[in-house]
Amino acid sequence: MPTLHHFVDRLSSLFSRRVLVFVFMTASQPLLADHLLDGVPLPEDVREAASHASKFAGAWAGVWDNRLKFILVVEAIEPSGKVKTVYATADNPGRYERYWRRLDGEIVDGALTVFGRLANVVFSFSKTGRLRGVLGDGVGFAVLQPLPLHEAIAGSVTPNWHIGERRMLKTSIVEDDGATSLEMVLFLPKGEGPFPLAVVNHGSTGRGADPKLAKETWSNIWLADVLNEHGWAAAFPQRRGRGGSDGRYDEGFSKNRSEGYSCDPTLSLAGADRALIDIEAAVEALHNLPEIDKSPILLAGNSRGGALSIAFAGLHRDHVAGVINFVGGWMGVGCPETTEINQSVLNKGAAFGRPTLWLYGRDDLFYSIDHNHKNFASYLEAGGLGRFMEVDVPGKNNGHWVMVVPTLWQDEVEDYLKGLRDGK
Repeated sequence: MPTLHHFVDRLSSLFSRRVLVFVFMTASQPLLADHLLDGVPLPEDVREAASHASKFAGAWAGVWDNRLKFILVVEAIEPSGKVKTVYATADNPGRYERYWRRLDGEIVDGALTVFGRLANVVFSFSKTGRLRGVLGDGVGFAVLQPLPLHEAIAGSVTPNWHIGERRMLKTSIVEDDGATSLEMVLFLPKGEGPFPLAVVNHGSTGRGADPKLAKETWSNIWLADVLNEHGWAAAFPQRRGRGGSDGRYDEGFSKNRSEGYSCDPTLSLAGADRALIDIEAAVEALHNLPEIDKSPILLAGNSRGGALSIAFAGLHRDHVAGVINFVGGWMGVGCPETTEINQSVLNKGAAFGRPTLWLYGRDDLFYSIDHNHKNFASYLEAGGLGRFMEVDVPGKNNGHWVMVVPTLWQDEVEDYLKGLRDGK
């Protein structure tokens, strides 16, 4: 089975290289004495365009691809729409040191394009008031929010790079003779609420053999913003032992944990059942928050999280409004028992009985597209309802990374969310 590092290497070649294109597409220039905002440098003479000039005026903070901190400052806007900007980024370890550049841009038809010699970045507003950025041909994304620049320079404000709020919520799970708290990354829409809840579930750690990977907190800021735009509070729970959550990560490992996830259906499926318990506990804890209403929830998830979301809907059909499944499966095709395991998990969702959205990439080394089609056919035969969509992720063998290329799925997700709203 391919390891997570194999995919991370491919992801780096797909995304980080393109960020590097943006980094080096303008000539280097001497840096003045910099301001340093949580690792991101800005020129000493940085300024902001007047707020009345455009809604793009001012400073914006965010992250590229959920990890690389950067700031965009719109310094000047001409009546013609020509723009002067400062683009600044934090260190990208092993690739380049933090830097800032002054880049030209232009505002046309409600979008700000920042120009480079080899690639452009296009920024546009979502209905949440946040700024979404897309690099080049859509590979590489960011979501930014306004940054009070002078307060940040003075040190009285720290940028909220990831927009979401991390919370530890106590759950009903008891492990090691104590209550277990799970880490949640929560993104709330504008307004007072309470809001309907969307729960987005994370995947595996590749082959499962590197315990350090389990401690990484996962979310997808673009999907969260899309959900917020449609009125959903988006929560990304980290299951037991994942991210900052309490407890032991134990989702279907071999008896010798150093061997990673087990191909034995008994062990593997027990791990899936354990994960479903965690999701149920997370939903219960989230429903106790004053910001969250108790209407049926929306489920979404990536890889293992997609399969879990489908399964959870079948087990809790009266409490679920819909499911968005990104490349869902439980075990990769390296196991002889993959089909048995994956269909066992996914077919639990057939009892949901309402439309679901399945988004899969061709050229996926974890789950081949033929394998995914067979799983979907089995789901339909078991009584499930859904729409299967396959896309091409740029690059070779990158089909597992559908979720990290929003331009591939945003329209489909928007249509699905509108259908839920309209009762279709």
